[in-house]
Amino acid sequence: MKKIVLFLLTSYCTILVGQEKLKLNGFVKGYKGKVKLILNIIKPTHETDMINEEVLYMIDGKFSIEKKLTAPTLLSIRIRPEISGNFHPGLFESTFIWVDNREMTLTGEKGNFENCDVSGYFLEEEHKRSKAFVQKKLTQHKAKIDSLAKISTKDAKKQYDRLKSINKIYLENKYQLDYCYLNPQSFISTYNYSWFVKWIPQMVPKSKAATFYASLRDEFKHNIYGKQIKNYIDNIAVNPKLKIGDKPYPFALPDSTGTIISLNSLKGKVILLDFWSSSCGPCRKEHRNYTELHDKFKAKGFTILSISQDRNRKNWTKAMIKDNMIWPSVWDKEMNISKYTYLVSGIPQNYLINTKGHIIAENVKGKHLGKSLEKLFLYK
Repeated sequence: MKKIVLFLLTSYCTILVGQEKLKLNGFVKGYKGKVKLILNIIKPTHETDMINEEVLYMIDGKFSIEKKLTAPTLLSIRIRPEISGNFHPGLFESTFIWVDNREMTLTGEKGNFENCDVSGYFLEEEHKRSKAFVQKKLTQHKAKIDSLAKISTKDAKKQYDRLKSINKIYLENKYQLDYCYLNPQSFISTYNYSWFVKWIPQMVPKSKAATFYASLRDEFKHNIYGKQIKNYIDNIAVNPKLKIGDKPYPFALPDSTGTIISLNSLKGKVILLDFWSSSCGPCRKEHRNYTELHDKFKAKGFTILSISQDRNRKNWTKAMIKDNMIWPSVWDKEMNISKYTYLVSGIPQNYLINTKGHIIAENVKGKHLGKSLEKLFLYK
């Protein structure tokens, strides 16, 4: 009898575990009627899962999400109301929250959905603390600028101009890293640091990354994000940012036929090193200019080497054909050359390299690129 009861109890518990799922009830004050929501999981690789994107609707600001998850996950929720009349970017709102298989509640307000309140999960509480830290630092930075604006001395004016010129996104990233260094025992810090390793490695030198990794809890060292940091420390060389006059870093990548093309194989030519992707509108627009310049100067020894950051091979090759890219184009699928060797943080990005193998211009586009090539070949 005891064995039967134990079997039934074990079976019941197994069923309960199997039924565990995320149950998120949300209410966003200020929205009326039917409004579209777009849900995207952020993959462990720090990329948005667009393939499994989901659409649902909130009615009068209320919505419910039920989803089976395999691990704690960062979830992107975007509000996309129907727009009538003039469009304003502020009408589209979004937020990122940490979720797991549990009951959670989200409350927010129209116009400030980014700072919605989420209860029911300790990781989201950690996430909230890290965001509050960054916001506090930004507020202090602004207060410093405001106080300097009231002082008429030359030194105060100099400090004011310096602080005012600092990009807000850079500050947000810097303060997020400050939070990581101050809170290395936090899961959120481990996750955020691995994000920097992936996308902005120039902000996390190896020496600092090694110190940060050493201070992590053992369980975080061995989770997927800790392993990403360790792999970065052990295997990925981050080079100094290239400057005018430097020689470009050598590399070799496959073209669309699988043939490996190296930068060194183009030695002796004037080379435009072009970083792009099929989803980058400005990159594709610049390719029209490249086509004209390639036809005009190729007989004089000019070539282009385009490095695609596309994750999807089909998108890459389709864009090559549409843009009439008759010059060499290679695929940096994992973006190791782009992100870690050349520290490309945004595209389009390019380098103009002379016949002696030195960089003579960076991010030169449009008419400026044409004039640079005319001048270069005039004195060749």
